[in-house]
Amino acid sequence: MKKTVLLLVAFICFHTAISQPAGLLNETFRLKSLYNGNEYLTPNGENPNITITENSGNYSVEANGISNLLSAEATFSGNSIAFSNLGVTLNDCTDPNCYYEDLYFYDVLTNSNLDPKTLTYYYSENNGFKFLRLRDANYNTAFYSTEPAPIANPMLFQTWYLFMQEGDMGDPVFYSGPNPPQITISPDFTFTGIESCATISGEFILGNGDFYEFLLQPHNFINDESNCGPGQAEYALYELQGGMLLDSSVYEGNDGNDYLQWEYAPGFLSHFTNVLLATPENSLADLRIYPNPAQDKLILKSASNNFDSVSITDVNGRIISSKKNLVSKEIDVSALNTGMYFITISSFEGKVTKKFIKH
Repeated sequence: MKKTVLLLVAFICFHTAISQPAGLLNETFRLKSLYNGNEYLTPNGENPNITITENSGNYSVEANGISNLLSAEATFSGNSIAFSNLGVTLNDCTDPNCYYEDLYFYDVLTNSNLDPKTLTYYYSENNGFKFLRLRDANYNTAFYSTEPAPIANPMLFQTWYLFMQEGDMGDPVFYSGPNPPQITISPDFTFTGIESCATISGEFILGNGDFYEFLLQPHNFINDESNCGPGQAEYALYELQGGMLLDSSVYEGNDGNDYLQWEYAPGFLSHFTNVLLATPENSLADLRIYPNPAQDKLILKSASNNFDSVSITDVNGRIISSKKNLVSKEIDVSALNTGMYFITISSFEGKVTKKFIKH
């Protein structure tokens, strides 16, 4: 009897050592981000992934990168998975995002010699999605899920004016006047910005997280101070230079204006709006448009009677119509297709952009 019990205990221990969650197998996991001392979101439009397949008790792995495919045999032991007999296809990778494939294949899953590698895996399920994390002994990590790739809110693509920054335990800093730090985000995720005498440019990579509305990561950041004198440049948007992840949200406020917020470190936030906030000489900040949604006409309500220019752009940034020296406060929008648009009004008092819907 004692021998039978010992054999049963040994079987249970052996089974526990080699078991793995059933939901982990035969599922394609989308690669969301990588970590190798720095964090990297998966570049926009790319679909690297991993699939672990079981066949008659044997396990195999296939991982898509940017231009190539990695394959390996896999062995489970407890919460570890060992990759062996690794191979990578030899397609030339000339895409600008090839750096991400190199990080994925040769920093996390194996190395440049395709040596066997053992990683710790963490698997979970939440809200109908599956999550997987692979981490090696040096904490190089790949984060996966079955969530769909993130889709940007069209509201993100406009010009944003910084009006406040707050730091953990510090007093908030406010920005006002006719030329606060500003950033324009285009539908292709490129951005340009102005900060005092300096200009910035680059692109954002869009990602999603377990608890975030969306994530933005600056990439290919350029800071041009060629027009600045000694000590003239300011750095209100300095967090973009580090290429760090930004926990972000975009929404319409109770005042009808749009707002963008990002947190670039715990407790450190930047707040933007799509209008220049009111200053004593800027009555355009009080401008309202109605009805919204509109069918035939938009009416501008402002203390100002004359506008230097009024332009309407679509969500892709294309100018649909433009008028100069407008006296009437009624804008004909009857010819527009149904959808979201942005109207920008300029006068000697400043400039303001509003979002509206055409029905």
